[in-house]
Parts: sequence; structure tokens; C-alpha cells
Amino acid sequence: AGVVLDIRDSASLQAAACAMQARFSQVPHALLVQPMAAPGLELILGARQDPVFGPVVLVGMGGELAEVLSDTVIELAPLNAAMARSMLERLRGYALLRGFRSQPGVDLGAVVTCLVRLARLIHKRRDILEIDLNPLVAYPQGAVAVDALVRLTGAGGPPGKARPDPITLECFFNPRSLALIGASGRPGKGGNIILRNLLKAGFKGRIHPVNPTAREILGLKACRTVREVQGVVDLAMIVIPKDSVEAALSDCVAKGVGGIILATGGYADIGEAGERQQQALMDKARQAGIRIMGPNSIGVLNPDVGLSTSIVGLEPIPQGGVSLIGQSGVIASGWARWIAERRPFGLAKVACIGNKGDIDESDLLNYLAADDKTTAIGMYLEGVSCGEGFIDACMRSSARKPVVVVKSGRSAAGQAAIASHTGSLAGSDAVFDAVCRRTGLLRVHDAVALFEVLSAFETLPLPRGRGLGVLSITGMGCVVATDAAWEYGIELPALSESTLARLREVMPAWAPVRNPVDIWSAVEQHGSQATMRHIAQCLIDQPDIDALLIVFVLMPESIFDLQEAFGGIVGSHPEKPVFVSSYGGTTREVRHLQEGFSALGVPCYPAPERAVYAFRRMVDYARYRGLIPGRQKAARPEQRGGLAGDR
Repeated sequence: AGVVLDIRDSASLQAAACAMQARFSQVPHALLVQPMAAPGLELILGARQDPVFGPVVLVGMGGELAEVLSDTVIELAPLNAAMARSMLERLRGYALLRGFRSQPGVDLGAVVTCLVRLARLIHKRRDILEIDLNPLVAYPQGAVAVDALVRLTGAGGPPGKARPDPITLECFFNPRSLALIGASGRPGKGGNIILRNLLKAGFKGRIHPVNPTAREILGLKACRTVREVQGVVDLAMIVIPKDSVEAALSDCVAKGVGGIILATGGYADIGEAGERQQQALMDKARQAGIRIMGPNSIGVLNPDVGLSTSIVGLEPIPQGGVSLIGQSGVIASGWARWIAERRPFGLAKVACIGNKGDIDESDLLNYLAADDKTTAIGMYLEGVSCGEGFIDACMRSSARKPVVVVKSGRSAAGQAAIASHTGSLAGSDAVFDAVCRRTGLLRVHDAVALFEVLSAFETLPLPRGRGLGVLSITGMGCVVATDAAWEYGIELPALSESTLARLREVMPAWAPVRNPVDIWSAVEQHGSQATMRHIAQCLIDQPDIDALLIVFVLMPESIFDLQEAFGGIVGSHPEKPVFVSSYGGTTREVRHLQEGFSALGVPCYPAPERAVYAFRRMVDYARYRGLIPGRQKAARPEQRGGLAGDR
């Protein structure tokens, strides 16, 4: 070993030096003598250049048990003092820093200063790959770094990708004309399905089928190549075998096409050889000023202009304010079909970015941030092309509208870590959580949650607090909602004296009344409609109740005029979001609930905890936008799988 501890006197120092000289006689070395640090609370501080997102900083409970405890928090660099202190407060071991039982607390100001300076260094010096301080020993007065490792890259960091003007994406969503290269008259072929989708959706621009052997397809005049098309071609979609793509691209360059959707696969999705072929196509298009979505993309949807390039047959999509970005074609196929039938929200724009040879998620975020038809954005990502550009785009978008994201690749097996304390503790998924915290991205972990949260943002006002009032026709709903509120950091305000007095107008004297309100005893006396209307109005009128959740058990008694019963309640407090959830019921009863509340702009959820989760995401965004003051109460640690990024 190259370290000797507990040097007591000059004799032991001389002996240690001689032993060290002998041990390392074959390698260049120098001896460093330092004072022995007194025992204290050991922390680990680290910083590194994340290969995707750039400089990040880490703090955790350190020493020999750093990896065993895995009690760490990661943030993007740089930091200010408030951010650094928030990192310490999110540690499970924060009680030890503040002082626990007879043990004194440590100098939090000194630790905060170390974090801020470390973050400033890694942000400024991009030639530093990694810094590892383990342990940093903290005392009631001051702190000292006992051991440190610094690794250099020898370079100043990768150059940032120049981001084209978002206006270059306009031709993908509002083209005046579209050429379908690979159009076909044969049912079942991709070029036939796309053409039928465009006609069924009522595309408002001109459609030009391109096929070397056909003169007419589905009643439209066909051209042999895109060069033969009369007039301007804003957008071309290429749906042909790979060996014909390069020639089609040359035709598009000659024609002056503005943008291309390349549906053909077999490029970067198959390995290095395909990656080189893909790059050659992108270089050629870039030199001609052509933007490309794909390869391996099924393109875009824009119901406002009847644009539907999906390779799967679609019914007309309801218009609305939600826009979707995804690396999977499922968002413009299976999900789009589900949205068309179930109508959880309406769609503004959809983009399937495929291999992201040119257009990526950052380009689309920048475009949709400025799109006045888009009120909320949903994303499915498998990776991020340009991390720091993505951060900029997320901050720009989140400042204007909510952005909800599902990102796959959360498992440790999918992460590449640098071989050190910091690297092993700072996996890429944890860094993505830090990106979400910094930029206001709202991360969820499955498609169901994505749609449920987007449905809330599409229809409901942003809350002004995190107080939730709950009424349930079943005691189970009360218990489940209480647990969900505890897990997700949502408050259930105590009922005021005036609210309790109003509730007693329908609640029996023997029935306990608290928030959540179990309304069954009142339903037996006054019926479902009158009871639910009265209690809902009492709860939503209470000033510190910022949102309302109504829990149904669906049965024949649930079939009443929902708009008559609840329309006045929703209208009386338009600033307070209202959620509905239900248990059981027949298909008819479920449809009655969904259709009735949809007309009131109230989303329905299959269980109370799903509604509470959606409310928590709305609270997070409202807090990010400054509509809710103070720091949001964290969710329970057990719920990190559902609310990653909250720690």
C-alpha cells in the first residue's frame, strides 16, 4: 500500500519513509506527509463529465461504506448554495449531518461550500473527466478532504451541436404538398396504407404518389420520380427498399424538397456498417439544406391539417393540445389508434423520430415550445442525442408548458459507469433524474402514467397548492387515497369547523367525518346524486383544499346526470382541478362516467392512487413554474420507482 497511518513520532515517520522508499524503488515517486485527520462524519463528494449530459456533481454518505450504503444525490453542475443544501437534505443520512442523539451536527455551511466549488470546477474545466473526494470528513467546525482522485481527459470536451432554427421543422407538420415515394396500389403495402391514411384524414395539401410503374394510385395521378412532380414539394416520405434510398434522396435534392421522412430501416439500428451508411445520407441531405426525420421513422400526425403518415391504418384523431415525441413508431400506430377510440385527450402533433439521424428530441422540443396549438408535451425516449442541447430545450419548453417523459434504460445493466466511487454511484439513470429536477421535466415510468398525467394537464387548471379533498362512497377509497397522498407527498387538510357544520347537514350524527370523507352513511339516507353533490361542494369551498378527488363505486345507482350534479361545482372553482376515479362497474357504467365527466373537462382514473399520482405531477410542475411557493415535500423513498427524480 502507498499509505501509512497513525504516525506517532519522528522514529515511526523515519521507519515508514524507509519502508515506502524500498517498496516503490522501481517507480518514480515522492513522499507526502500530512497531519492525521481527527475522526468525524465521512462524506463522499464527486464530480464527473457525464458522456451525455456533461458536468454532474454527487454527494453521499462516504468512507469505506460508500458503495454499500448507496446514499447519494446527484445534480447537474454548476450549483448555487441553495441547490447544494437541498442535495444534503435529500440524503437519508441527513439526520446525522444535523446531529443525532448525543452526536453533534456538522458544519453544513462548509460542506455546502465544498459542493458549490467542486461543481464550479467540473463545469469550468471540461478537461477534467472525474474528481473523487472520499472521504470528506465533516466536523462541527469545518471539513477536510482526506483523499482525492482527479482524472483528466486531455481534451476540452466535445463541441456542442449547432442547433438549426426550429422553423426548419414546419414543413413536417404543415406541408403544402407531400410526395409519397413508394406509393402503392396494393392493399397491405406500407405505401398504400399511408396514402389511405392521408385521404381518410382529409389532408389539406396536395398529395403526389411516386411510383416508377404506376400512372394512377387511389384516384391520384402518380409520377415515376419526385423530379417529375409539378410544383413545390415541401415534404417527401420515402417508403422503399434500402438499396433504392440513395437514388431517391438524390432526386429529392434535385427537386429542392424541404424535408424527408425516411421510413426505411437497416441503418444505425443494425450496427456500425449501417451507422456509416446513415451518416453518409445525413451528410448529403445536410449539404442540400434538407432536414430528415429517421431513418426508421413512420413520421408525423397533425389532425389540424389532416396529416397522417402512419404505416398503420388510423381512424381520424381528435384534435387537442397534447403533442407526442417518440423513438418508437407505436405512438403513431397502436397508441394513436387507442387515442382515437378512447379519447383521453386530443392531439396537436405527433413525431416518430426513429434513429435520429438528423432531427432529434431537442429539435422537436424547441419547435413545440413555440407551437401555439401545443399545450402539453409527452415523450418516449430510449436515449438522448445531445445532452446539453437537450437540457437547454427542456428548460425552454418547461418554462412555457408541461413536458412529461417516459425514458427506458433504467436498469443498471444498461448503464456504463466510470470505474471509481463516483462513477459507480452516479449511473446514467440517476443523472437523467437530475436533468428532470433541473429542467422541470416530469418523469413517469410507464405509458399508462404518461397518458393519465397528460390527460390531467390537457383538461385541468394548474393547482395553487398541494391540499387535496377526497370523498368516497367506499371506505376502501378513503384508505387507498390516504396512503397514496402519504406516498406522493400530498396534503389532506383537516376539515374546518364551517366545513364540518355544512357536512353534518347530510352526514348522520354517529358517522365520523374527516378528510377523506366516507359518504356511504349519507348516501343511504339521501341518495348518491344529492349526497355527492353536497359533500363535493363543501370540500371544494374550503380555502386550503386546492383540488378535489371524487371516488365512485360503479353500479346502477351511479347512472345519474353527472353534468347536472357536478357542473356547478366545477364551475364554482375553475382554479381548482377536479379528479374522478372509480371501482368496478359494467362497460356501460364506465362509459357513462367517462363521457359525463369528459363533458365537464374532468379526467377519470381507474383507481384513486392513479388520480393522486397525476395530481402530484401537476403540483410538481406548478411549483416549478412558481405557482406554489416553497420547496415541494418529497414523496416517500419507497416510491422512487413511481416518482424518480423526486429525491
